[in-house]
Amino acid sequence: MHWKPQVGSLILILVLSLGLLLPLGGSAADLSSQIGRIRAYTRPAEFDYVSWTVSAVRSKLTGRLLGAGRYISPEQGSQLVRDYLALRDEIVRWEGELSQILADPAYDPPSPEAQAVRETLQQGRTKREDLRPLMEGYVQRQITVALADLGLNRLGTPVPPVLYHAEPDASALIVSPREEIRQAANLMLLPDLTLDQRIAIEERIEGELELSALVVGVGGVGLYPAMIIETGNLNWLYHVIGHEWTHNYLTLRPLGANYFRSPELQTINETVADLSAQDILRAVQGRYYPELLPEDSPPEVAAPAQEETPSRHPIRDRQLEVMGDGDFDFRFEMHLTRVVVDRLLEEGRVGEAEDYMESRREFFWENGYPIRKLNQAYFAFYGSYAAQPGGAAGEEGADLGGQLRALKDTLPKYRRFMRKVAWMWKLEQFQDTFTRYQLQ
Repeated sequence: MHWKPQVGSLILILVLSLGLLLPLGGSAADLSSQIGRIRAYTRPAEFDYVSWTVSAVRSKLTGRLLGAGRYISPEQGSQLVRDYLALRDEIVRWEGELSQILADPAYDPPSPEAQAVRETLQQGRTKREDLRPLMEGYVQRQITVALADLGLNRLGTPVPPVLYHAEPDASALIVSPREEIRQAANLMLLPDLTLDQRIAIEERIEGELELSALVVGVGGVGLYPAMIIETGNLNWLYHVIGHEWTHNYLTLRPLGANYFRSPELQTINETVADLSAQDILRAVQGRYYPELLPEDSPPEVAAPAQEETPSRHPIRDRQLEVMGDGDFDFRFEMHLTRVVVDRLLEEGRVGEAEDYMESRREFFWENGYPIRKLNQAYFAFYGSYAAQPGGAAGEEGADLGGQLRALKDTLPKYRRFMRKVAWMWKLEQFQDTFTRYQLQ
Protein backbone atom coordinates (compact mmCIF):
# COMPACT_ATOMS: atom_id res chain seq x y z
CA MET A 1 0.00 0.00 0.00
CA HIS A 2 2.93 2.34 0.69
CA TRP A 3 5.15 1.13 -2.13
CA LYS A 4 4.70 3.98 -4.63
CA PRO A 5 5.22 6.85 -2.14
CA GLN A 6 8.22 4.99 -0.73
CA VAL A 7 9.79 4.60 -4.18
CA GLY A 8 9.18 8.27 -4.94
CA SER A 9 10.79 9.25 -1.66
CA LEU A 10 13.85 7.10 -2.34
CA ILE A 11 14.27 8.53 -5.83
CA LEU A 12 14.01 12.06 -4.42
CA ILE A 13 16.71 11.32 -1.84
CA LEU A 14 19.05 9.99 -4.51
CA VAL A 15 18.46 12.97 -6.84
CA LEU A 16 18.97 15.54 -4.09
CA SER A 17 22.12 13.86 -2.80
CA LEU A 18 23.58 13.74 -6.31
CA GLY A 19 22.72 17.42 -6.77
CA LEU A 20 24.61 18.23 -3.60
CA LEU A 21 27.72 16.46 -4.77
CA LEU A 22 27.95 18.05 -8.23
CA PRO A 23 29.24 21.45 -7.04
CA LEU A 24 31.90 19.66 -5.00
CA GLY A 25 33.33 17.69 -7.86
CA GLY A 26 36.76 18.07 -9.43
CA SER A 27 40.11 16.87 -8.14
CA ALA A 28 42.66 19.21 -9.65
CA ALA A 29 43.40 22.54 -7.96
CA ASP A 30 43.65 25.53 -10.29
CA LEU A 31 46.77 27.18 -8.88
CA SER A 32 46.08 30.37 -10.83
CA SER A 33 43.12 31.14 -8.56
CA GLN A 34 43.26 32.10 -4.91
CA ILE A 35 41.13 29.14 -3.84
CA GLY A 36 43.41 26.89 -5.87
CA ARG A 37 46.48 28.23 -4.08
CA ILE A 38 44.79 27.70 -0.72
CA ARG A 39 43.82 24.14 -1.60
CA ALA A 40 47.41 23.35 -2.49
CA TYR A 41 47.97 23.35 1.30
CA THR A 42 44.76 21.57 2.28
CA ARG A 43 44.07 18.93 -0.36
CA PRO A 44 45.60 15.96 1.56
CA ALA A 45 43.57 16.98 4.62
CA GLU A 46 40.24 17.76 2.90
CA PHE A 47 37.10 15.87 3.77
CA ASP A 48 35.77 13.34 1.22
CA TYR A 49 32.21 14.56 0.56
CA VAL A 50 31.45 11.85 -1.97
CA SER A 51 32.33 8.84 0.19
CA TRP A 52 30.55 10.28 3.22
CA THR A 53 27.40 11.11 1.27
CA VAL A 54 27.25 7.68 -0.39
CA SER A 55 27.56 6.02 3.02
CA ALA A 56 24.97 8.34 4.61
CA VAL A 57 22.49 7.85 1.75
CA ARG A 58 22.88 4.08 2.03
CA SER A 59 22.15 4.31 5.75
CA LYS A 60 19.13 6.55 5.22
CA LEU A 61 17.68 4.40 2.45
CA THR A 62 18.02 1.31 4.64
CA GLY A 63 16.35 3.11 7.51
CA ARG A 64 13.44 4.29 5.36
CA LEU A 65 12.90 0.85 3.87
CA LEU A 66 12.83 -0.61 7.38
CA GLY A 67 10.53 2.15 8.55
CA ALA A 68 12.91 3.36 11.27
CA GLY A 69 11.03 5.43 13.83
CA ARG A 70 7.67 5.03 12.10
CA TYR A 71 5.94 2.55 14.35
CA ILE A 72 6.65 3.77 17.87
CA SER A 73 4.44 6.04 19.90
CA PRO A 74 5.35 9.70 20.51
CA GLU A 75 6.02 8.93 24.17
CA GLN A 76 8.28 5.99 23.30
CA GLY A 77 10.07 8.03 20.66
CA SER A 78 10.75 10.97 22.95
CA GLN A 79 12.11 8.62 25.61
CA LEU A 80 14.26 6.89 22.99
CA VAL A 81 15.83 10.24 22.10
CA ARG A 82 16.49 11.07 25.76
CA ASP A 83 18.01 7.64 26.39
CA TYR A 84 20.22 7.84 23.32
CA LEU A 85 21.57 11.26 24.26
CA ALA A 86 22.16 10.09 27.84
CA LEU A 87 24.03 7.05 26.49
CA ARG A 88 26.15 9.34 24.34
CA ASP A 89 27.13 11.36 27.42
CA GLU A 90 27.91 8.16 29.33
CA ILE A 91 30.21 7.02 26.52
CA VAL A 92 32.03 10.35 26.66
CA ARG A 93 32.39 9.92 30.43
CA TRP A 94 33.73 6.37 30.06
CA GLU A 95 36.22 7.53 27.40
CA GLY A 96 37.49 10.18 29.80
CA GLU A 97 37.72 7.66 32.63
CA LEU A 98 39.73 5.24 30.49
CA SER A 99 42.03 8.04 29.32
CA GLN A 100 42.67 9.03 32.94
CA ILE A 101 43.48 5.45 33.93
CA LEU A 102 45.94 5.02 31.05
CA ALA A 103 47.61 8.38 31.78
CA ASP A 104 48.18 7.56 35.45
CA PRO A 105 51.94 7.14 36.13
CA ALA A 106 51.01 4.19 38.35
CA TYR A 107 49.22 2.39 35.50
CA ASP A 108 50.56 -1.17 35.19
CA PRO A 109 49.04 -3.30 32.41
CA PRO A 110 47.18 -5.54 32.35
CA SER A 111 44.84 -3.61 34.59
CA PRO A 112 41.51 -5.16 35.65
CA GLU A 113 40.14 -1.65 36.17
CA ALA A 114 41.08 -0.52 32.65
CA GLN A 115 39.73 -3.75 31.17
CA ALA A 116 36.40 -3.29 32.94
CA VAL A 117 36.06 0.25 31.59
CA ARG A 118 37.02 -0.94 28.09
CA GLU A 119 34.32 -3.60 28.17
CA THR A 120 31.71 -1.15 29.43
CA LEU A 121 32.76 1.35 26.78
CA GLN A 122 32.53 -1.22 24.00
CA GLN A 123 29.08 -2.33 25.16
CA GLY A 124 27.94 1.30 25.16
CA ARG A 125 29.31 1.93 21.69
CA THR A 126 27.65 -1.21 20.33
CA LYS A 127 24.33 -0.25 21.88
CA ARG A 128 24.62 3.26 20.46
CA GLU A 129 25.24 1.96 16.94
CA ASP A 130 22.29 -0.42 17.25
CA LEU A 131 19.99 2.42 18.37
CA ARG A 132 21.27 5.07 15.98
CA PRO A 133 19.08 4.26 12.91
CA LEU A 134 15.92 4.09 15.03
CA MET A 135 16.78 7.27 16.95
CA GLU A 136 17.71 9.28 13.84
CA GLY A 137 14.63 8.04 12.02
CA TYR A 138 12.38 9.14 14.84
CA VAL A 139 14.03 12.56 15.22
CA GLN A 140 13.51 13.08 11.48
CA ARG A 141 9.86 12.13 11.89
CA GLN A 142 9.43 14.55 14.82
CA ILE A 143 10.83 17.46 12.80
CA THR A 144 8.72 16.48 9.79
CA VAL A 145 5.59 16.69 11.93
CA ALA A 146 6.79 20.00 13.41
CA LEU A 147 7.21 21.44 9.91
CA ALA A 148 3.68 20.32 9.05
CA ASP A 149 2.47 22.11 12.19
CA LEU A 150 4.29 25.21 10.96
CA GLY A 151 2.65 24.91 7.55
CA LEU A 152 5.79 24.17 5.55
CA ASN A 153 5.08 20.96 3.68
CA ARG A 154 3.90 19.48 0.43
CA LEU A 155 1.24 16.78 0.71
CA GLY A 156 2.22 16.25 4.33
CA THR A 157 5.96 15.90 3.63
CA PRO A 158 8.49 18.75 3.53
CA VAL A 159 10.63 18.96 0.41
CA PRO A 160 13.34 17.95 0.81
CA PRO A 161 12.47 15.32 3.41
CA VAL A 162 14.23 15.84 6.75
CA LEU A 163 17.32 13.64 6.70
CA TYR A 164 20.46 13.79 8.83
CA HIS A 165 23.31 11.53 9.87
CA ALA A 166 25.40 12.04 13.00
CA GLU A 167 29.19 12.15 13.14
CA PRO A 168 31.51 12.52 16.17
CA ASP A 169 33.34 15.62 14.93
CA ALA A 170 33.98 17.92 11.98
CA SER A 171 36.02 21.03 11.26
CA ALA A 172 36.41 23.61 8.52
CA LEU A 173 39.21 25.89 7.37
CA ILE A 174 38.08 29.51 7.06
CA VAL A 175 40.29 31.91 5.09
CA SER A 176 39.88 35.69 4.87
CA PRO A 177 41.95 38.46 3.30
CA ARG A 178 43.90 40.40 5.92
CA GLU A 179 42.74 43.77 4.56
CA GLU A 180 39.02 43.03 4.96
CA ILE A 181 36.73 40.56 6.67
CA ARG A 182 35.38 38.26 3.98
CA GLN A 183 35.29 34.51 3.44
CA ALA A 184 37.78 33.72 0.70
CA ALA A 185 37.56 29.99 1.43
CA ASN A 186 35.49 27.63 3.55
CA LEU A 187 36.87 24.09 3.24
CA MET A 188 35.85 21.08 5.28
CA LEU A 189 38.78 19.09 6.69
CA LEU A 190 39.27 15.55 7.90
CA PRO A 191 37.79 15.12 11.39
CA ASP A 192 40.78 13.33 12.90
CA LEU A 193 43.37 16.07 12.35
CA THR A 194 45.32 16.86 15.50
CA LEU A 195 45.44 20.40 16.85
CA ASP A 196 49.07 20.63 15.77
CA GLN A 197 48.12 19.67 12.19
CA ARG A 198 45.35 22.26 12.15
CA ILE A 199 47.68 24.97 13.40
CA ALA A 200 50.30 23.96 10.81
CA ILE A 201 47.77 24.44 7.98
CA GLU A 202 46.81 27.87 9.35
CA GLU A 203 50.41 28.99 9.70
CA ARG A 204 51.47 27.89 6.20
CA ILE A 205 48.56 29.71 4.56
CA GLU A 206 49.15 32.83 6.65
CA GLY A 207 52.91 32.80 6.18
CA GLU A 208 53.10 31.96 2.49
CA LEU A 209 49.88 33.45 1.11
CA GLU A 210 49.57 36.48 3.43
CA LEU A 211 46.00 35.57 4.35
CA SER A 212 44.14 35.11 7.64
CA ALA A 213 43.26 31.49 8.42
CA LEU A 214 41.42 29.62 11.16
CA VAL A 215 40.26 26.03 11.59
CA VAL A 216 36.91 25.96 13.42
CA GLY A 217 34.74 23.18 14.76
CA VAL A 218 31.38 22.80 13.05
CA GLY A 219 28.06 21.58 14.39
CA GLY A 220 26.48 20.81 11.04
CA VAL A 221 27.23 20.57 7.33
CA GLY A 222 24.51 21.24 4.76
CA LEU A 223 25.04 18.15 2.66
CA TYR A 224 22.07 15.90 1.98
CA PRO A 225 21.56 14.03 4.24
CA ALA A 226 22.81 16.79 6.54
CA MET A 227 25.82 15.99 8.68
CA ILE A 228 25.11 16.77 12.34
CA ILE A 229 27.80 16.56 14.99
CA GLU A 230 26.91 14.38 17.95
CA THR A 231 25.75 16.09 21.11
CA GLY A 232 24.11 15.21 24.39
CA ASN A 233 22.08 18.43 24.39
CA LEU A 234 18.54 17.79 23.15
CA ASN A 235 17.71 21.42 22.34
CA TRP A 236 21.00 21.89 20.51
CA LEU A 237 20.38 18.75 18.43
CA TYR A 238 17.01 19.93 17.14
CA HIS A 239 18.23 23.48 16.57
CA VAL A 240 21.18 22.36 14.41
CA ILE A 241 19.06 19.91 12.41
CA GLY A 242 16.48 22.67 11.88
CA HIS A 243 19.23 25.09 10.82
CA GLU A 244 20.69 22.67 8.28
CA TRP A 245 17.30 21.63 6.92
CA THR A 246 16.48 25.31 6.37
CA HIS A 247 19.65 25.68 4.28
CA ASN A 248 18.55 22.62 2.30
CA TYR A 249 15.13 24.22 1.83
CA LEU A 250 16.57 27.56 0.70
CA THR A 251 19.24 26.27 -1.66
CA LEU A 252 16.98 25.61 -4.65
CA ARG A 253 15.31 28.96 -4.13
CA PRO A 254 16.91 32.29 -4.98
CA LEU A 255 18.10 33.17 -1.46
CA GLY A 256 20.05 29.96 -0.89
CA ALA A 257 21.22 29.72 -4.49
CA ASN A 258 22.87 33.14 -4.09
CA TYR A 259 24.49 32.35 -0.74
CA PHE A 260 28.03 33.08 -1.95
CA ARG A 261 27.11 36.20 -3.91
CA SER A 262 28.08 38.60 -1.10
CA PRO A 263 28.90 38.66 2.63
CA GLU A 264 25.52 40.34 3.21
CA LEU A 265 23.64 37.46 1.57
CA GLN A 266 25.68 34.99 3.63
CA THR A 267 24.59 36.83 6.77
CA ILE A 268 20.96 36.85 5.61
CA ASN A 269 21.06 33.12 4.83
CA GLU A 270 22.62 32.18 8.16
CA THR A 271 20.30 34.47 10.12
CA VAL A 272 17.19 33.13 8.37
CA ALA A 273 18.39 29.57 9.05
CA ASP A 274 18.83 30.36 12.75
CA LEU A 275 15.46 32.11 13.01
CA SER A 276 13.81 29.16 11.26
CA ALA A 277 15.60 26.69 13.54
CA GLN A 278 14.28 28.54 16.60
CA ASP A 279 10.68 28.04 15.41
CA ILE A 280 11.30 24.41 14.47
CA LEU A 281 12.77 23.77 17.91
CA ARG A 282 9.79 25.39 19.64
CA ALA A 283 7.36 23.35 17.51
CA VAL A 284 9.19 20.12 18.42
CA GLN A 285 9.23 21.10 22.09
CA GLY A 286 5.54 21.96 22.08
CA ARG A 287 4.51 18.63 20.59
CA TYR A 288 7.06 16.20 22.07
CA TYR A 289 8.90 17.87 24.97
CA PRO A 290 6.48 20.40 26.51
CA GLU A 291 8.49 20.52 29.72
CA LEU A 292 11.34 22.13 27.75
CA LEU A 293 9.20 24.83 26.14
CA PRO A 294 9.82 28.31 27.58
CA GLU A 295 6.65 29.71 29.11
CA ASP A 296 6.86 32.91 27.07
CA SER A 297 7.66 31.16 23.76
CA PRO A 298 4.71 29.00 22.67
CA PRO A 299 5.23 27.17 19.36
CA GLU A 300 3.43 28.47 16.31
CA VAL A 301 1.03 25.87 14.97
CA ALA A 302 -0.46 26.56 11.55
CA ALA A 303 -2.78 24.68 9.26
CA PRO A 304 -0.83 22.45 6.84
CA ALA A 305 0.20 24.28 3.69
CA GLN A 306 2.16 23.34 0.59
CA GLU A 307 5.74 24.38 0.20
CA GLU A 308 8.86 23.24 -1.54
CA THR A 309 12.61 23.11 -2.11
CA PRO A 310 15.88 21.26 -1.51
CA SER A 311 19.52 21.60 -0.75
CA ARG A 312 23.19 21.85 -1.39
CA HIS A 313 25.38 23.88 0.88
CA PRO A 314 28.77 22.92 2.10
CA ILE A 315 29.97 24.07 5.45
CA ARG A 316 27.61 25.41 8.05
CA ASP A 317 28.28 25.43 11.64
CA ARG A 318 27.71 25.90 15.26
CA GLN A 319 28.24 29.30 16.76
CA LEU A 320 30.38 28.71 19.79
CA GLU A 321 29.49 32.07 21.28
CA VAL A 322 27.42 31.78 24.44
CA MET A 323 26.58 34.15 27.22
CA GLY A 324 28.78 33.72 30.27
CA ASP A 325 28.06 33.79 33.96
CA GLY A 326 28.32 36.95 35.98
CA ASP A 327 28.46 40.46 34.59
CA PHE A 328 30.71 39.80 31.60
CA ASP A 329 28.66 40.21 28.40
CA PHE A 330 30.49 38.17 25.78
CA ARG A 331 28.27 39.13 22.86
CA PHE A 332 28.52 42.85 23.64
CA GLU A 333 32.30 42.73 24.00
CA MET A 334 32.75 40.68 20.83
CA HIS A 335 30.58 43.07 18.82
CA LEU A 336 32.57 46.00 20.17
CA THR A 337 35.75 44.24 19.08
CA ARG A 338 34.38 43.70 15.59
CA VAL A 339 33.35 47.35 15.20
CA VAL A 340 36.83 48.57 16.13
CA VAL A 341 38.52 46.03 13.84
CA ASP A 342 36.32 47.05 10.90
CA ARG A 343 37.22 50.71 11.43
CA LEU A 344 40.97 49.97 11.58
CA LEU A 345 40.83 47.84 8.43
CA GLU A 346 38.84 50.48 6.55
CA GLU A 347 41.64 52.93 7.41
CA GLY A 348 44.26 50.50 6.10
CA ARG A 349 45.77 49.89 9.54
CA VAL A 350 45.99 46.11 9.19
CA GLY A 351 48.84 45.56 11.65
CA GLU A 352 47.11 47.64 14.32
CA ALA A 353 43.90 45.69 13.79
CA GLU A 354 45.73 42.40 14.27
CA ASP A 355 47.50 43.64 17.39
CA TYR A 356 44.16 44.84 18.76
CA MET A 357 42.51 41.46 18.09
CA GLU A 358 45.29 39.69 19.98
CA SER A 359 44.90 42.02 22.95
CA ARG A 360 41.16 41.38 22.94
CA ARG A 361 41.72 37.63 22.71
CA GLU A 362 43.76 37.88 25.92
CA PHE A 363 40.93 39.95 27.44
CA PHE A 364 38.37 37.26 26.59
CA TRP A 365 40.69 34.57 27.94
CA GLU A 366 40.99 36.41 31.26
CA ASN A 367 37.18 36.54 31.47
CA GLY A 368 36.66 32.82 30.98
CA TYR A 369 36.49 32.50 27.17
CA PRO A 370 39.56 30.56 25.96
CA ILE A 371 39.53 31.66 22.31
CA ARG A 372 42.54 30.08 20.60
CA LYS A 373 42.79 32.60 17.81
CA LEU A 374 40.97 35.86 17.09
CA ASN A 375 41.60 37.15 13.58
CA GLN A 376 39.90 38.23 10.37
CA ALA A 377 38.95 34.62 9.56
CA TYR A 378 37.23 34.30 12.96
CA PHE A 379 35.00 37.26 12.19
CA ALA A 380 34.44 36.14 8.58
CA PHE A 381 32.99 32.92 9.96
CA TYR A 382 31.15 33.80 13.16
CA GLY A 383 30.11 37.21 11.88
CA SER A 384 27.63 35.59 9.48
CA TYR A 385 25.34 34.70 12.39
CA ALA A 386 23.15 37.64 13.39
CA ALA A 387 19.97 36.00 14.72
CA GLN A 388 20.84 37.36 18.17
CA PRO A 389 21.96 40.90 19.02
CA GLY A 390 25.67 41.53 19.39
CA GLY A 391 28.30 38.89 18.77
CA ALA A 392 30.86 38.76 15.97
CA ALA A 393 28.70 40.45 13.33
CA GLY A 394 29.78 43.90 12.15
CA GLU A 395 27.49 46.92 12.21
CA GLU A 396 25.87 46.13 8.86
CA GLY A 397 25.42 42.46 9.79
CA ALA A 398 23.94 43.40 13.15
CA ASP A 399 21.51 45.77 11.43
CA LEU A 400 20.48 43.04 8.99
CA GLY A 401 19.95 40.65 11.88
CA GLY A 402 17.76 43.13 13.73
CA GLN A 403 15.71 43.89 10.63
CA LEU A 404 15.19 40.20 9.83
CA ARG A 405 14.07 39.54 13.41
CA ALA A 406 11.67 42.48 13.17
CA LEU A 407 10.35 41.26 9.80
CA LYS A 408 9.71 37.82 11.25
CA ASP A 409 7.88 39.36 14.22
CA THR A 410 5.81 41.50 11.84
CA LEU A 411 4.64 38.60 9.67
CA PRO A 412 1.96 36.47 11.33
CA LYS A 413 3.14 32.99 10.40
CA TYR A 414 6.43 31.12 10.04
CA ARG A 415 5.53 29.93 6.55
CA ARG A 416 4.80 33.48 5.36
CA PHE A 417 8.20 34.67 6.58
CA MET A 418 9.95 31.76 4.88
CA ARG A 419 8.10 32.25 1.61
CA LYS A 420 8.90 35.95 1.54
CA VAL A 421 12.64 35.74 2.27
CA ALA A 422 13.30 32.61 0.22
CA TRP A 423 12.36 34.30 -3.05
CA MET A 424 14.65 37.31 -2.71
CA TRP A 425 18.24 37.22 -3.94
CA LYS A 426 19.51 40.81 -3.76
CA LEU A 427 20.33 42.96 -0.76
CA GLU A 428 18.29 45.76 -2.33
CA GLN A 429 15.18 43.55 -2.28
CA PHE A 430 15.57 43.03 1.47
CA GLN A 431 16.16 46.73 2.03
CA ASP A 432 13.01 47.57 0.05
CA THR A 433 11.07 45.04 2.12
CA PHE A 434 12.37 46.50 5.38
CA THR A 435 11.33 49.96 4.19
CA ARG A 436 7.88 48.73 3.16
CA TYR A 437 7.32 47.27 6.60
CA GLN A 438 8.89 50.35 8.25
CA LEU A 439 11.71 48.31 9.77
CA GLN A 440 14.58 50.60 8.80
